[in-house]
Amino acid sequence: MRHFLYLLTAVACLLFSATSFAQGSVKGKLVDADTQKPLYMATVTVFQAQDTSLVTYRLSAEDGTFKLPGLATNLPYRILVSFSGYAVHRQPFLLKADSLDMDLGTIIMQPATTQLDEVLVIAERPPMIIRRDTVEFNANAFKTLPNAMVEDLLKKLPGVQVDKQGNIMVNGKRVNRILVDGKNFFGSDPKMASRNLPSNVIDKIQVTDDKDELLERGDDNLNNVGKVINLTFKKGVKKGMFGKAYGGGGSGINGGRYEAGAIANIFRDTLQVSLLGYTNNLNRPGFGWADLMQTGGLQRNRDVSGGGNNNTNNSNFGSTISINGINFGGMSRMGGVTTSNGLGFNLNHSPNNKKAFFAQYYLGGVNTDVESNTTTRISNGDTIITNRSLYDAKIKGLTHTFGAGINLKPDTVTTINATANYILATERTNSINNQSGENNLLGLLNEGAVGINGKIGNNILRQNFSITRLSKKKTGRRISLAQGLTWNSRSVDNYTDAEINYRQPRQYDSLINQLRQERVPTWFAYAGINYREPLAKKLFLRAGARYEYENLKNDITTLDKQGAVYDTRNNDLSSDFSRNSNRYFLSTGLELKLKDLAITPGVRYQYQQFDNKLSFVANPVVQRLNNVLPQLEITYRKLTVNYNRDIVLPDYTYMIPVRNNTNPYLVNLGNTDLLPAVMDRINVNLNTFNPKNNLNVWSWGEAWVANNDVVQSITMDASGLQTIKPINADGSKRIAANFGLNQDIKYKNSFTFSWNVGTWTEYRENPFYYNNQESKQRRLLSNIWSNIGFNWDDKLEVIPAYSFSYMQVKNTNSLFTTQSSFDQTIGIETIMRYIKHVIFDSELRYLNNNAFANPEFRRMFMWNAGVNFTFFKDERAVLRIFANDILNQARNTDIIPNQNTVRTIYSNIIGQYFMATFTYNLRPSGAKGKVGGGWSLF
Repeated sequence: MRHFLYLLTAVACLLFSATSFAQGSVKGKLVDADTQKPLYMATVTVFQAQDTSLVTYRLSAEDGTFKLPGLATNLPYRILVSFSGYAVHRQPFLLKADSLDMDLGTIIMQPATTQLDEVLVIAERPPMIIRRDTVEFNANAFKTLPNAMVEDLLKKLPGVQVDKQGNIMVNGKRVNRILVDGKNFFGSDPKMASRNLPSNVIDKIQVTDDKDELLERGDDNLNNVGKVINLTFKKGVKKGMFGKAYGGGGSGINGGRYEAGAIANIFRDTLQVSLLGYTNNLNRPGFGWADLMQTGGLQRNRDVSGGGNNNTNNSNFGSTISINGINFGGMSRMGGVTTSNGLGFNLNHSPNNKKAFFAQYYLGGVNTDVESNTTTRISNGDTIITNRSLYDAKIKGLTHTFGAGINLKPDTVTTINATANYILATERTNSINNQSGENNLLGLLNEGAVGINGKIGNNILRQNFSITRLSKKKTGRRISLAQGLTWNSRSVDNYTDAEINYRQPRQYDSLINQLRQERVPTWFAYAGINYREPLAKKLFLRAGARYEYENLKNDITTLDKQGAVYDTRNNDLSSDFSRNSNRYFLSTGLELKLKDLAITPGVRYQYQQFDNKLSFVANPVVQRLNNVLPQLEITYRKLTVNYNRDIVLPDYTYMIPVRNNTNPYLVNLGNTDLLPAVMDRINVNLNTFNPKNNLNVWSWGEAWVANNDVVQSITMDASGLQTIKPINADGSKRIAANFGLNQDIKYKNSFTFSWNVGTWTEYRENPFYYNNQESKQRRLLSNIWSNIGFNWDDKLEVIPAYSFSYMQVKNTNSLFTTQSSFDQTIGIETIMRYIKHVIFDSELRYLNNNAFANPEFRRMFMWNAGVNFTFFKDERAVLRIFANDILNQARNTDIIPNQNTVRTIYSNIIGQYFMATFTYNLRPSGAKGKVGGGWSLF
């Protein structure tokens, strides 16, 4: 560990010394020729005069000033200023040793009638241009290797961050979709495009706000929506087919490893067709979570608002995707080793700029082997009950996903969208769970085994339609209508065979042979309208109405086994539940805009009626609610503050009064007397970018207080059996905040330095009852991360990183002990391309988690490394030799504290392996390979 810290210190000193040599700069100010007003966000680029190679660039500040550092002396340069709607300004200059800082004074920019692209020489295209509400990057200005993917290109762009799971952020805001030439690509999941399209076919990357999300929200605040990236292809790409094929194999301590796959793309001016197939046993899913959420119609977007410390050391073992209990590929939600197989088809057709159609299909299969060892410690004063579980399961899943849609723009003021999606998924589980429990004072409490043969089925159908029309006569007037329908049929069949031998407080044997069937069909429909009317130049009226209908059933049937047949109904463990709900919403508000300030107060009327029928209750439980709820939004430039009050009804599962005995140590009950919660919530978000020094700042915060929140009432007997019943209580609180800074600095033409730092903190306070005594749990989670990046002429990249997480769980009940832990990760990633056609990459991480007493799990080094050889014309073929977990120290561990319970989980992983993979990239004739820049095999 000491030598590793010395290494990081040496790297930091190297970076500091590399940035400290003398350099010159050029500065000036940009103003409009007619109005003399400063020009904000104009692109100022410096090229070498001899060969027009890019040196550096900046955007002008709000006062029109700019400054470009890191320039050498006695080298002829040419500065180029470009701004949408203005003629290009070119000016040569030369820095001398006796005058390192040159002031170009005020530069007068002349308005132009021609398009900016028409007056830019191809060799002088700046790396970045602002076109009204769109940021456009010139892909050729950011060098990547011939075999790099779009994801590697995005990592080069200023203000863009891509994490190890492929999630993309631009200036701290999530990227909802990546379009290809303005069209959907495999359900618009960003990772489908970023990880499957080669970077060398891209001409421009355009980043803009998600206007579709803005229309769905019904407001005009761009601070509240995510981003959309549009990739435009080079002209030659649309004249042929491109894609890649790969295959590889190897061996490890836990068996052989393999991967194979291919993607083929045929793009024309009006038609896109893509085919994708894959197979691997490396815990890698073929499709991303966001893709399934969007295509399956389960959720339009996810809120990417931070992370936290869950005391898990599993970042080396793969990723997982599961929705409604169905696994879509990758590592199981319980850990283990997964084999994934899949096929995909994507078609887009745009016969003209007024209509576009798309269709998609996915087939995914997963087979997972899970072996886990779980220890659950339950504290009750000086009494500690320890339950141990050895779990072994085989999980098989198969998923079909269909999607189709149409986008129409019959005129300049009307937009029509319609989509339909269908998911058919099944998952089968065959598991055995050997369990035991002991009391530190009484000794062994129980021991036995629980075997479950289960099948989960999901059928999900969703349809959406929306139309938005702007007024031709009055600017600012808008009306939007939306309608949607969702059908979800979920079925669960669990065959349980259990035998538990109880020793305390009395000796007896418990045998369970039962079939538990659960059927949950759901219909949900909505229709809504939003209207915006300008009352004055700076004052607007907003109004909206929405109706929602839901019909949900949850039928639970438990059949006991008689002989070889499950045919005897267990009425104590069976019930029928149904809920019909009708919800009406009316909202209105005013929007006042004063320069950079916008204030939008509003009020929402809400009527809800829920008719609940339970087989255990003679009369239906009817809930009727009438509420008038305030809301307020204040926006100042990039800062937005939101306040709203919500009425949150308890989830229907809390109401079902049926005991679930499939876990003999934990029984969950229902409560039909639950009341709705009243929640007051404040949200704050800020995303800003300083173009003068290329500094990006982003932050997000939330605070809420809830009364009548649904909390747990826990009772525990001497044998360790816990019974949990949901009840209402006041005083639930949450405060969370996310904050980050990042900056890219370029020194001369061969040295780039970047840094990134961020933090995420959450505090929760939740009441609960333990053996009828009121208690409170206070939970603090905090995470800090940082990294710096050094790039020397794209021949050497060194990226040290550090993260620290802290967690504390306190309870007011004196019987519970305070739980606290921290974990930290120190890592360094290195990429070297000094030798032509050979690329070395290495990632070394040290993890330390003080929650584990065993040093084998508390401290570990995780080292992955590879060497890559490129072949053929344009280096379109790559042979990668890769080693995973070279030191054989990786362990998959998890510690989860909650109230008086601490659960520790150890599960099986892939472990150490070595493999070789050969990749061949098929390129269209019009796209040439690029050399240099970030590298990634896939």
